[in-house]
Amino acid sequence: MASTIIQVYIKQILESFFHHHSQVRMIALGVITLILRQGLMHPVQIVPYLISMGTDSDSTIRAKADQQVQELDKKYPGFIQIKAMQGIKMSYRLQEILQQDPSEPIHGIRTDDDNIISLNSFIYSLIRSNRGQRRAMLQSLLNMFDETGKATLSELIYMADNMAFLPYQVQDEPLYIIHQIDIIVSVSGSNILQSYKEVFFPGAADDDRAKLEDDDDEELNTLLERMPEDTTALPNLFMMSQGCILLLMLKQHLKELYRFTDSKIHCYSPTEQAKVWDKPLNRKAKMTFNPSQAMDLVREGTQDLPQDDDTKTKLIQGYLDFKQLMLSIDPDDDDDIPPPPSQSSHGTPAAAGTPSGGQAGGDAADAAQGGPETGKSQDSKPVAVIDLSGDGDGDNGGQKVEIPKAPSSLMAYHKRSMSSHHRRGRTY
Repeated sequence: MASTIIQVYIKQILESFFHHHSQVRMIALGVITLILRQGLMHPVQIVPYLISMGTDSDSTIRAKADQQVQELDKKYPGFIQIKAMQGIKMSYRLQEILQQDPSEPIHGIRTDDDNIISLNSFIYSLIRSNRGQRRAMLQSLLNMFDETGKATLSELIYMADNMAFLPYQVQDEPLYIIHQIDIIVSVSGSNILQSYKEVFFPGAADDDRAKLEDDDDEELNTLLERMPEDTTALPNLFMMSQGCILLLMLKQHLKELYRFTDSKIHCYSPTEQAKVWDKPLNRKAKMTFNPSQAMDLVREGTQDLPQDDDTKTKLIQGYLDFKQLMLSIDPDDDDDIPPPPSQSSHGTPAAAGTPSGGQAGGDAADAAQGGPETGKSQDSKPVAVIDLSGDGDGDNGGQKVEIPKAPSSLMAYHKRSMSSHHRRGRTY
């Protein structure tokens, strides 16, 4: 009888976890604890809600939820990982409710004794010891940044915050993220650029479109003339491109936080034996992660943009900056970093976002932090000026660099990059 009653009301009880009053959440958690203790229902439906409650702003609720998750993990080994991603997404929903200022971006971190930690640190710590499980969780987080645009920019900031400060212990963990970032940026960036080109050059075949791009050099005024009457696609593409920029900022943050050199990133391979990269991490103190451009966009909002010339100019400039950013990932020299002794003569690429043997993913990230703005170099060639610190002032050890206009096509580079990874037997 008790089990039947619980089945009727369980949905309402679980939804009480997302009430804005902490007393209601605490009572709901107490009821769920009693249900689990008496075995009145299988925990598969409850686990994601408990994971989300582990990010509660109330430390008592947080500790009690974490205790329940830990007990379930001991009783059902491997069970928690299956529902981890669903729980993390629910935690974003909880933070939306707890957010005091709805105009501000939702962050995935909290400060504990002057240390910045991820809100989802506990769930990650439970599965961290299993290499396959932790990679599956990290990959699920990274997959939210693809070009399909299913996740909002606010959600992406939340996920990036979490990945920036998860309790990594060995080098394989952040290096795996950096490796996957380069793959995702290469693929998604190519697709986003292609979609941009189809807006400005509708109906043209690939060869004709490439010729038009080369002839016009895709200058601002030229693209303004080609601007379609219906510009609804451009804001969507602009917001989708922010996912790639966020990932590149996350990569630079991890690189600086754990003092990774370009050569180490270049040599990393996720297919190597675990012991090769299971070395303790050396973490820099008091590092912050501040994707200022993305946060400003969330504050401003993008709905119902006016169809005036200023808006069109900003959208086109956003496209040109993103294109310059993506093309800068293609280095001119393939032989700057020699292959490690244990690898073949082709070397091991830093990530799929770089050609084989180039200056690896580290240089890609060096070209890709913060919100891009345009400038001019000494020889008047177009450049993109990128703030590596992400906060506009370089306080995080970053610097501002100018990226000269890349001469090659991103799509040609992308094909070369992918074939290079297939030769090395990479897994996508």
